Amino acid sequence: MTLLDIETFLAVVKYGNLTVAAQNLFISQPSLTRRLQLMEQELGYPLILRQKGHRTIQLTDQGKEFYKIAWKWQLLLEETNSISFSGEKEILSVASVYSVGRYFLTPVLSQFLSQKFRVRLYNAFSEDSYQHIESGLYDLAFIEQQDYIYNNTRGTLTKPAFSEPFTVISYYDIKNSNGLVSSGDLKPDQEIYVPWNNEFKAWHSLRFQNHISPSIFLEDVALLECFLTDSKWVIAPYAMGKYFENKGAHIYHLVDAPPRRIIYYLVKGTKKNIPINLLLSLLDQYLHENFENKIISLLKHNE
Repeated sequence: MTLLDIETFLAVVKYGNLTVAAQNLFISQPSLTRRLQLMEQELGYPLILRQKGHRTIQLTDQGKEFYKIAWKWQLLLEETNSISFSGEKEILSVASVYSVGRYFLTPVLSQFLSQKFRVRLYNAFSEDSYQHIESGLYDLAFIEQQDYIYNNTRGTLTKPAFSEPFTVISYYDIKNSNGLVSSGDLKPDQEIYVPWNNEFKAWHSLRFQNHISPSIFLEDVALLECFLTDSKWVIAPYAMGKYFENKGAHIYHLVDAPPRRIIYYLVKGTKKNIPINLLLSLLDQYLHENFENKIISLLKHNE
């Protein structure tokens, strides 16, 4: 089985549709179907369910198990094929929730790469990161959901990275007092609701009591720029607020604010200690230099 076969299967799972997967792989659908059939023949079991009239593919039980292996297989094959090109450059696999990767890791990676390291950066949900850290797919992961912190029986360490407050972002003027607003000043039917973490959800339920549904329920934060227009508003972490402020939006601080969110990082073992410690050090420096003590780095406390 080749890396091309693995990429084909992962594309099918990612897009959930054979036609869309084929388009993104720049091959015809019959060619993609043939690749899958050859893989299934080689493996000795079916990977996807063949159902007439269903456009979205579903994995068999064997396919779901193979999906976990395929991730590892792809990384191992990539590592093997890159040895002759990498020289002495060590590769660090880093995963994070979108809001951390976009607003925190991206600015520090140029410095990290200048130190003769290479990086693979993945967007991952918090609940998936534990599994992939433990299996060795990721070397370092940043998570948000506190309810996923559990007993580290397999050697995975969970440590706090930083905390930041939530802020209100909007392109229209909201009634305020020197930049301060109350949740009562916000129009619930114009909200873009993002379920940041369990503490935030509990706070939101208490303040708004869910009498009026938000305008938009948004799980994919990357889409926020598409919807934050006109009279819409969103409660989001401070760093994201600063980003939108630079694009012309207003940011307001809540008098009755939700609890600060805490971002944690996951590591396992000591194999990649040098690049991990370097990246964390650069992140700590970035937090201290750019956020006027609004965002509190907790990285030094972990030493």
